[in-house]
Amino acid sequence: MGNRIYSIDTLRAIAMFFIVIAHVKPFKGFEAYGNYAFFALDTIGQFDVPFFFAASGYFLAKTVDADNVTSQVSNAFRKLGSFYLFGILLYLAATAIVALIQNVPVRDALIAHRLGDLSAAGLLYYGDAIGVPLWFLTALFFSIFFVALFVWFGKTRYLLPVATIVHVFGLIGTNYQLIFDVPFLTRDALFFGFFYVALGFQLRAIDWTPSKDRSHIYLGGVCLFLVTQLLEQYVIGYVIRDHTLPHAVILTEYTLSTIFFVLALFAYALSNPALGKHTVLPAVGRYAVGIYLIHVPLYRILLAVNRIWGAAIGVDLTTTLLWQLAITPVIYVLSLLIYLFMARAGIIELGGSHIPWLNRVRALVGSAVSEGSSKAN
Repeated sequence: MGNRIYSIDTLRAIAMFFIVIAHVKPFKGFEAYGNYAFFALDTIGQFDVPFFFAASGYFLAKTVDADNVTSQVSNAFRKLGSFYLFGILLYLAATAIVALIQNVPVRDALIAHRLGDLSAAGLLYYGDAIGVPLWFLTALFFSIFFVALFVWFGKTRYLLPVATIVHVFGLIGTNYQLIFDVPFLTRDALFFGFFYVALGFQLRAIDWTPSKDRSHIYLGGVCLFLVTQLLEQYVIGYVIRDHTLPHAVILTEYTLSTIFFVLALFAYALSNPALGKHTVLPAVGRYAVGIYLIHVPLYRILLAVNRIWGAAIGVDLTTTLLWQLAITPVIYVLSLLIYLFMARAGIIELGGSHIPWLNRVRALVGSAVSEGSSKAN
């Protein structure tokens, strides 16, 4: 296999589609059976973020060792840090645009929705201080850092067992509060991302190459654990918590069955490395992080436009079947196109820094300092 595995990039594109579904919530509260549709779609998509983490761990294991672990962590910090700063700027810009659309003072909107209640932990570790979805980036970096510590100390044989124990503790605290109450957030790097990055790392470290002849077995496992996850999510949300689906949607969390769902899906991907090769999906999957960063700010702008436009003509598009059907693919495609346009305009660098303007400023400052020093000499 080369550096790119088409099947993993294909599944990244598909996973990103389900992430968009989770955030735009199509069909939620829509007529009689909308909640059923959203519950099924959202639960099916619970492989999405875990798959990204596992893929990151898998490719990390191909490049990292005890000799280069420091440089690998440093590279991850620079890359994910540029994504994170870019994401923060997007959320601030979207908040300002929405404020202008709604004729609200921009400063007040930024303080009320983004900057008014910042915390060091939320900004630097949890990653949700400016925009909740940005937690993905800080969690991924710290997860890579935790894995790198095991590589640094030469203790990778303990990596997956430790990560599993911590993750199961977090899952119990998140999903079974009536049995075991954990008084802190567990959807973070330590309790969530660490395990999936460690899982992907371990799959590569043992050089596991699932046979193509068994791909149908892995696909069967995917289907089995998908059904298991649907059942587990329903029990957690509507049996243990005594809710009814037609009247309330309990947003699903990652569960024990998600582990096996992701593992089966990853095995299927590795057994079919050319999956999606002749489609557009692998190319889209390579830009999935860009779609991730743009889609929520874009969606909030579209909602603001709909409120103004709907009030003017007396039609709220969010109440129509067309909106429920189209909003996810529209946001997905527009986010991709905006991301590619930003790259073409030089605002970001595909596969590189997402704050190239900051790098240019640093270069100019460095050049000015060097010139000043030479003149002084």
